[in-house]
Amino acid sequence: MDRAEQEASEFWQSVRAAYERLTTSTTPQRPGSRPHAPASTRPTPPSGNQAIAVAGDVTEAQLRAIMPTAGARTARFVGPLNQAMRAHGINTNERRAAFLAQISVESGELHRVEENLNYSAERLQVVWPRRFPNAAAARPYAHDPEALANHTYANRLGNGNAASGDGWRYRGRGLMQTTGRSNYRAAGFENNPDALANPVTAADSAGRFWSSNGLNGRTQTVLARAQFNGISRTVNGGDHGSAERWAAYQRALRALQPAED
Repeated sequence: MDRAEQEASEFWQSVRAAYERLTTSTTPQRPGSRPHAPASTRPTPPSGNQAIAVAGDVTEAQLRAIMPTAGARTARFVGPLNQAMRAHGINTNERRAAFLAQISVESGELHRVEENLNYSAERLQVVWPRRFPNAAAARPYAHDPEALANHTYANRLGNGNAASGDGWRYRGRGLMQTTGRSNYRAAGFENNPDALANPVTAADSAGRFWSSNGLNGRTQTVLARAQFNGISRTVNGGDHGSAERWAAYQRALRALQPAED
């Protein structure tokens, strides 16, 4: 095992420990109970390329403003999201806004921590045009998520062939969609893939993806549309949901704007 694999293994051991504590705890802490920082400690907007770390956590009300359809899910996720952001250096309002905007779309505003693979034949041709160039190719997999996953992810990302069932077993989970046997193995969840849908591990896997792909360094300041689209492509691999991501980013910037004294 090389040094990078060793560090990854140690990190995910700590994540699994956090997951186990969450599932066995009988007295979970109430999210958002941290007191507000006094006015004198509120952050001021950054100038130039300087990113100013903020005190305190994102509140449930702020998360609800960013993801207005999330409803009661904000209470379940605000704690794990704050924990993940602290652990992975997502510690300025600019970084938080970009991170939470991406999660808003990737998770359907916290409604999904597992990949949605229920597509019509027409939609399959739009989402995967190379794999499904026409209706005849797409029709056998329309509205059949398991068959689609096994076909689409076969012999990729450490998966076996379509008959192995790996595509479905290791479909996208978490708030930024960890996908494929090799990625689940690196995360420490190869033998328990469903655990990656738990709020703690779902949020932490998103934070790990963000930091390990250098996205903190690319979100030092408020981003122009072209810059933000570049972040979206790193997260999603394309321009899927571009307008929705930009709208979520604008909501996040407004929600996280420091209150004036």
